[in-house]
Amino acid sequence: MRLNPVQLTWVAALFFTTIGNLVLWQTLWSRVEISNLRSLLFFISLPVFFFCLLNLFLTPVMALPYVRKPLLALLVVISASCSYFMLHYKVLIDRSMVQNFFETNQAEFTSYFSAPLLLTALALGILPAAAMVIPRSKQIGRVTQTAIWWLGNVLVTVAVLLVVTMAFYKDYASLLRNHREIKDQVLPLNFVRNTNGYLKRKYSAKSQPLRTVAADATRAVPAAGERPKLVIVVVGETARAQNFQLNGYPRATNPSLSQRADVISFKHVSSCGTATAISVPCMFSRMTRSDYDEVRAATEENLLDLLQRTGMHVLWRNNNNGGCKGVCKRVPTDDMPALKIAEQCVNKDGTCYDDVLLHELSARIDAMHGDALIVLHQLGSHGPTYFERYPSATKVFSPTCDSNQIQKCSNEALTNTYDNTLVYTDRMLGKTIDLLQGYSTQRDVAMIYVSDHGESLGERGMYLHGTPYLIAPDEQTHVPMVMWFSPEFAKRAHLNLNCVRTNANNQRYSHDHFYHSMLGLFDVRSSVYQPELNLFAACREPQRVSSPGAALSWITNTNRRKAWQP
Repeated sequence: MRLNPVQLTWVAALFFTTIGNLVLWQTLWSRVEISNLRSLLFFISLPVFFFCLLNLFLTPVMALPYVRKPLLALLVVISASCSYFMLHYKVLIDRSMVQNFFETNQAEFTSYFSAPLLLTALALGILPAAAMVIPRSKQIGRVTQTAIWWLGNVLVTVAVLLVVTMAFYKDYASLLRNHREIKDQVLPLNFVRNTNGYLKRKYSAKSQPLRTVAADATRAVPAAGERPKLVIVVVGETARAQNFQLNGYPRATNPSLSQRADVISFKHVSSCGTATAISVPCMFSRMTRSDYDEVRAATEENLLDLLQRTGMHVLWRNNNNGGCKGVCKRVPTDDMPALKIAEQCVNKDGTCYDDVLLHELSARIDAMHGDALIVLHQLGSHGPTYFERYPSATKVFSPTCDSNQIQKCSNEALTNTYDNTLVYTDRMLGKTIDLLQGYSTQRDVAMIYVSDHGESLGERGMYLHGTPYLIAPDEQTHVPMVMWFSPEFAKRAHLNLNCVRTNANNQRYSHDHFYHSMLGLFDVRSSVYQPELNLFAACREPQRVSSPGAALSWITNTNRRKAWQP
């Protein structure tokens, strides 16, 4: 049967109202309680509401001659792919998820590629799209008749939509207010709206000049005889605090770090976001999670820029699929997978084990004179192919889930595989501390490890990460943070490590504290510094003095510190 463009719009809207939105209906069925006649009528009104909404959305697309069918096919196939991830991993297609898609690389994309994904794309995408676009359409008639059809379609749809929403206004308001995830489940509205938002913000960021932050920043450089500081920050990927042995997890996921009495684990740390694209730029920016803005983060200097401007050596080493999300754009950067180091970069997708971050790092350190910050960005525990994040020889727990179809693995196998990634991270962190200790006679050294976000492993049917923060579970926002300081570093920084350890066990911290804590560690003086966000501030001790001259120097330095409160 040949359909005219308006009728084809109705067919497309009907498809998206039914099998094209299976996850939406799963949610609505579980969220809407049918206890009386009114609630039953409200539930019956839902397909009418969504049909009208989708009809209005599709009308401008379907009114375009020549491109209507290609655009419709594209919407259907993309929606089918989204349905796969929504059905199997319980993810939402919000702006951060769209950003992840646009900023992914081949290695990350192939880690999700599977036969079920192809079958879903075929059953919910390719076949329905072919059924709608292959048959020839018939013309409505003259321009006037065509305009009447389109206008009538819009007017009737708007009228029905108004009647339905007015009749059940309180019910719709309550549903959408209490279950905000619904707006990110309606295909194809969710990915079209969020793609538009992402592209607008991306363009806005590119069109703005880079803004200087803390032009007044100065740093107390080492005096004659003082040793330079070297801090290695390891940015973890997808590690969740619940599975860290150092935080009370009953399994030995930190066999190396747990043997070191001088390691401090912070028990209560929350991330800025649930995806790398949010957390990493946020962590290195002066903004907190509550006021974080992606465009602002992309158009103003971050922590690395500020430290580099004060004369420090800064180096970013990357082993993460998604890159540094713009944070390392203006500092020296080593892209480790591009080096294709033998025995480290052996996975078929081109990814490397995180030990590659330590490859010839000593040579890089030896070339640095003065204070230095090195950031090692891990691939860590990035899923769903957790089994590819560690060499098989380092496997501790078994059986494992050696597949990207993690939702089909047993909870035991999935947890074993994920915990093996943490054991490998622990091993790499232990090697990092050993490397730093080798420089302890030349420099004051320290290591800080913090993950960008956590991960869901099937709790409440959720997998992976990226859930909107408002409804994200603790598994995705509660992250591990571990620190190690050489005795010389702690002494020079006037850090009471017992105080730091006590606070690490009892106080709550977040990525918000990272920026200002790093400024404090490197004695950076700036008007942007906020002492209340320096997690070391409460544990700084005054320098002991042994002579009148030293006392005068201590008083002078103390007054200066009070002025800028490092």
